[in-house]
Amino acid sequence: MKTEQWADRTGIDLYVSILEAEFGYSSGLRLAVAHAAGSTGRGVHEAERQLAAAFPARRRAEFLAGREALHRALGRAGLDSGPVLRDGPRPRLPAGVRASISHSQGVAVALAGPAARYRTLGVDIELCGPPTAAAHLVLNRGERHLFDRSAPDAADRLLALYSAKEAAFKALSPLLEPEELPGLRAVRLTPRQDGWQAAPVARPGLRVAVSVRRLGAGVLGWALPAG
Repeated sequence: MKTEQWADRTGIDLYVSILEAEFGYSSGLRLAVAHAAGSTGRGVHEAERQLAAAFPARRRAEFLAGREALHRALGRAGLDSGPVLRDGPRPRLPAGVRASISHSQGVAVALAGPAARYRTLGVDIELCGPPTAAAHLVLNRGERHLFDRSAPDAADRLLALYSAKEAAFKALSPLLEPEELPGLRAVRLTPRQDGWQAAPVARPGLRVAVSVRRLGAGVLGWALPAG
Protein backbone atom coordinates (compact mmCIF):
# COMPACT_ATOMS: atom_id res chain seq x y z
CA MET A 1 0.00 0.00 0.00
CA LYS A 2 1.37 3.40 -0.94
CA THR A 3 0.91 6.03 1.72
CA GLU A 4 0.05 8.70 -0.86
CA GLN A 5 -3.22 6.86 -1.49
CA TRP A 6 -4.46 8.01 1.89
CA ALA A 7 -5.36 11.41 3.33
CA ASP A 8 -2.63 13.35 5.10
CA ARG A 9 -3.02 12.59 8.81
CA THR A 10 -1.39 15.85 9.90
CA GLY A 11 -3.70 17.68 12.25
CA ILE A 12 -6.61 15.22 11.99
CA ASP A 13 -5.92 13.65 15.39
CA LEU A 14 -5.83 17.11 16.97
CA TYR A 15 -9.07 18.18 15.29
CA VAL A 16 -10.82 15.03 16.52
CA SER A 17 -9.63 15.53 20.11
CA ILE A 18 -10.91 19.12 20.03
CA LEU A 19 -14.25 18.02 18.64
CA GLU A 20 -14.58 15.28 21.27
CA ALA A 21 -14.33 17.96 23.94
CA GLU A 22 -17.65 19.38 22.68
CA PHE A 23 -19.43 16.36 24.14
CA GLY A 24 -18.11 16.97 27.66
CA TYR A 25 -16.58 14.29 29.86
CA SER A 26 -19.84 13.59 31.70
CA SER A 27 -21.66 12.71 28.47
CA GLY A 28 -20.00 9.29 28.35
CA LEU A 29 -19.38 9.78 24.62
CA ARG A 30 -15.92 9.23 23.23
CA LEU A 31 -14.56 9.87 19.74
CA ALA A 32 -11.41 8.26 18.36
CA VAL A 33 -9.45 8.22 15.11
CA ALA A 34 -7.11 5.74 13.41
CA HIS A 35 -5.26 5.78 10.10
CA ALA A 36 -5.01 2.98 7.57
CA ALA A 37 -1.50 4.05 6.54
CA GLY A 38 1.07 2.95 9.08
CA SER A 39 -1.52 1.53 11.47
CA THR A 40 -0.23 -0.87 14.13
CA GLY A 41 -3.69 -2.34 14.62
CA ARG A 42 -3.41 -1.84 18.36
CA GLY A 43 -6.45 -3.25 20.13
CA VAL A 44 -7.76 -5.11 17.07
CA HIS A 45 -8.74 -8.70 17.90
CA GLU A 46 -7.60 -11.74 15.97
CA ALA A 47 -11.20 -12.60 15.01
CA GLU A 48 -11.51 -9.14 13.43
CA ARG A 49 -8.28 -9.67 11.50
CA GLN A 50 -9.57 -13.02 10.25
CA LEU A 51 -12.82 -11.39 9.13
CA ALA A 52 -10.87 -8.76 7.19
CA ALA A 53 -8.48 -11.25 5.60
CA ALA A 54 -10.83 -11.90 2.67
CA PHE A 55 -11.23 -8.20 1.83
CA PRO A 56 -9.25 -6.45 -0.92
CA ALA A 57 -6.14 -4.75 0.46
CA ARG A 58 -7.52 -1.21 0.64
CA ARG A 59 -10.83 -2.28 2.15
CA ARG A 60 -8.98 -4.50 4.65
CA ALA A 61 -6.78 -1.61 5.79
CA GLU A 62 -9.79 0.68 6.22
CA PHE A 63 -11.77 -1.99 8.08
CA LEU A 64 -8.94 -2.63 10.53
CA ALA A 65 -8.41 1.10 11.05
CA GLY A 66 -12.12 1.37 11.82
CA ARG A 67 -11.91 -1.40 14.40
CA GLU A 68 -8.80 0.21 15.90
CA ALA A 69 -10.67 3.53 16.25
CA LEU A 70 -13.69 1.72 17.68
CA HIS A 71 -11.70 -0.05 20.38
CA ARG A 72 -9.96 3.20 21.31
CA ALA A 73 -13.31 4.96 21.67
CA LEU A 74 -14.77 2.08 23.67
CA GLY A 75 -11.75 1.96 25.94
CA ARG A 76 -11.92 5.68 26.64
CA ALA A 77 -15.63 5.34 27.38
CA GLY A 78 -14.93 2.54 29.86
CA LEU A 79 -16.78 -0.01 27.72
CA ASP A 80 -15.46 -3.51 27.04
CA SER A 81 -16.56 -5.22 23.84
CA GLY A 82 -14.24 -8.02 22.79
CA PRO A 83 -14.15 -8.70 19.03
CA VAL A 84 -16.70 -6.68 17.04
CA LEU A 85 -17.69 -8.65 13.96
CA ARG A 86 -20.56 -7.81 11.59
CA ASP A 87 -24.29 -8.11 11.11
CA GLY A 88 -24.56 -7.34 7.40
CA PRO A 89 -22.96 -3.93 6.83
CA ARG A 90 -23.15 -2.89 10.51
CA PRO A 91 -20.81 -3.80 13.38
CA ARG A 92 -22.21 -6.44 15.72
CA LEU A 93 -22.07 -4.53 18.97
CA PRO A 94 -22.41 -6.23 22.35
CA ALA A 95 -25.18 -5.45 24.80
CA GLY A 96 -24.66 -2.19 26.62
CA VAL A 97 -22.76 -0.49 23.79
CA ARG A 98 -23.76 2.03 21.17
CA ALA A 99 -21.21 2.96 18.52
CA SER A 100 -20.72 4.02 14.93
CA ILE A 101 -17.74 3.91 12.56
CA SER A 102 -16.90 5.89 9.41
CA HIS A 103 -14.03 5.91 6.91
CA SER A 104 -12.76 8.40 4.34
CA GLN A 105 -9.49 8.54 2.44
CA GLY A 106 -7.81 6.06 4.79
CA VAL A 107 -8.95 7.82 7.97
CA ALA A 108 -11.36 6.06 10.33
CA VAL A 109 -13.35 7.59 13.17
CA ALA A 110 -15.53 5.92 15.78
CA LEU A 111 -18.06 7.33 18.21
CA ALA A 112 -19.02 5.22 21.23
CA GLY A 113 -21.14 5.54 24.35
CA PRO A 114 -23.23 3.51 26.79
CA ALA A 115 -26.53 2.06 25.56
CA ALA A 116 -28.13 3.01 28.87
CA ARG A 117 -27.82 6.67 27.87
CA TYR A 118 -27.97 6.56 24.06
CA ARG A 119 -30.58 4.69 22.07
CA THR A 120 -28.49 5.13 18.94
CA LEU A 121 -25.42 6.95 17.58
CA GLY A 122 -24.14 7.87 14.14
CA VAL A 123 -20.84 9.32 12.94
CA ASP A 124 -19.55 10.30 9.50
CA ILE A 125 -16.22 11.62 8.22
CA GLU A 126 -15.91 13.08 4.72
CA LEU A 127 -12.55 14.26 3.42
CA CYS A 128 -13.91 14.70 -0.10
CA GLY A 129 -17.52 15.28 -1.07
CA PRO A 130 -19.97 14.71 -3.90
CA PRO A 131 -19.99 17.14 -6.84
CA THR A 132 -22.61 19.85 -6.61
CA ALA A 133 -24.33 18.34 -9.64
CA ALA A 134 -25.16 15.33 -7.47
CA ALA A 135 -27.19 17.33 -4.96
CA HIS A 136 -30.40 15.70 -6.19
CA LEU A 137 -29.04 12.33 -5.05
CA VAL A 138 -28.57 13.65 -1.50
CA LEU A 139 -31.48 16.04 -0.95
CA ASN A 140 -35.16 15.27 -1.34
CA ARG A 141 -37.70 17.67 -2.81
CA GLY A 142 -38.54 19.18 0.56
CA GLU A 143 -34.89 20.08 1.21
CA ARG A 144 -34.04 21.96 -1.98
CA HIS A 145 -34.21 25.28 -0.14
CA LEU A 146 -31.21 24.18 1.93
CA PHE A 147 -28.82 24.28 -1.04
CA ASP A 148 -28.01 26.87 -3.71
CA ARG A 149 -25.78 25.40 -6.39
CA SER A 150 -24.80 28.90 -7.60
CA ALA A 151 -23.56 30.05 -4.18
CA PRO A 152 -19.77 30.55 -3.75
CA ASP A 153 -19.73 28.02 -0.91
CA ALA A 154 -21.95 25.48 -2.68
CA ALA A 155 -19.41 22.64 -2.52
CA ASP A 156 -18.79 23.13 1.20
CA ARG A 157 -22.50 23.39 1.88
CA LEU A 158 -23.29 20.18 0.04
CA LEU A 159 -20.43 18.40 1.83
CA ALA A 160 -21.91 19.39 5.20
CA LEU A 161 -25.41 18.33 4.19
CA TYR A 162 -24.12 15.03 2.83
CA SER A 163 -22.23 14.29 6.05
CA ALA A 164 -25.25 15.25 8.16
CA LYS A 165 -27.39 12.82 6.19
CA GLU A 166 -24.83 10.02 6.41
CA ALA A 167 -24.53 10.41 10.20
CA ALA A 168 -28.31 10.53 10.57
CA PHE A 169 -28.75 7.49 8.31
CA LYS A 170 -26.33 5.48 10.45
CA ALA A 171 -28.15 6.47 13.64
CA LEU A 172 -31.65 5.84 12.28
CA SER A 173 -31.14 2.67 10.23
CA PRO A 174 -30.81 0.28 13.23
CA LEU A 175 -34.19 1.53 14.46
CA LEU A 176 -36.08 1.01 11.20
CA GLU A 177 -36.94 -1.64 8.66
CA PRO A 178 -34.87 -1.39 5.43
CA GLU A 179 -37.90 -0.32 3.39
CA GLU A 180 -38.46 2.62 5.76
CA LEU A 181 -35.00 4.04 5.07
CA PRO A 182 -33.87 3.02 1.57
CA GLY A 183 -31.36 5.85 1.11
CA LEU A 184 -30.27 9.36 2.01
CA ARG A 185 -33.26 11.00 0.35
CA ALA A 186 -35.46 9.12 2.83
CA VAL A 187 -33.93 11.25 5.61
CA ARG A 188 -35.30 14.78 6.01
CA LEU A 189 -33.12 17.53 7.51
CA THR A 190 -34.60 20.50 9.34
CA PRO A 191 -32.20 23.30 10.32
CA ARG A 192 -31.79 24.15 13.98
CA GLN A 193 -29.52 26.61 15.73
CA ASP A 194 -26.45 24.39 16.00
CA GLY A 195 -27.02 21.92 13.16
CA TRP A 196 -30.00 19.93 11.99
CA GLN A 197 -32.79 17.74 13.21
CA ALA A 198 -33.12 14.63 11.08
CA ALA A 199 -36.05 12.25 10.77
CA PRO A 200 -37.10 9.50 8.36
CA VAL A 201 -39.68 10.68 5.86
CA ALA A 202 -41.61 7.49 6.68
CA ARG A 203 -41.42 8.02 10.47
CA PRO A 204 -41.21 11.78 11.17
CA GLY A 205 -41.63 11.29 14.91
CA LEU A 206 -38.32 9.43 15.16
CA ARG A 207 -35.71 12.20 15.37
CA VAL A 208 -31.98 12.61 15.89
CA ALA A 209 -29.95 15.77 16.40
CA VAL A 210 -27.10 16.19 13.92
CA SER A 211 -24.00 18.37 14.13
CA VAL A 212 -21.27 18.88 11.54
CA ARG A 213 -17.88 20.50 12.10
CA ARG A 214 -14.96 21.28 9.82
CA LEU A 215 -12.14 18.74 9.93
CA GLY A 216 -9.27 20.26 8.00
CA ALA A 217 -10.42 20.26 4.37
CA GLY A 218 -13.27 17.90 5.20
CA VAL A 219 -16.03 17.54 7.77
CA LEU A 220 -17.03 15.35 10.68
CA GLY A 221 -20.70 14.80 11.45
CA TRP A 222 -22.45 13.02 14.28
CA ALA A 223 -26.03 12.17 15.22
CA LEU A 224 -27.40 11.70 18.73
CA PRO A 225 -30.92 10.99 19.96
CA ALA A 226 -32.92 14.22 19.92
CA GLY A 227 -33.48 15.56 23.42
